[in-house]
Amino acid sequence: MLKALAQEQARTGQAVPLVRIAKHLDAAASSLLRELTMLNLLLEQAQQPTWVQSHAVEGRWMLALTAAGAAAAAQTSEA
Repeated sequence: MLKALAQEQARTGQAVPLVRIAKHLDAAASSLLRELTMLNLLLEQAQQPTWVQSHAVEGRWMLALTAAGAAAAAQTSEA
């Protein structure tokens, strides 16, 4: 998911619609949003910076990698 988001964000230079990532991964948007929420919660509990910011724009969920998320996505690409 991080790799797909990083690729789309690099291509557009801005936040990416959740539905675009869901379609790319062939997954339900609601499931991805729940996974991202749980991931960010676990990171916060470990006192680590979150990897993905999500916000609604005119009823449409948008996703953007944080600096920590971009670093994590780069590490998964190298593996």
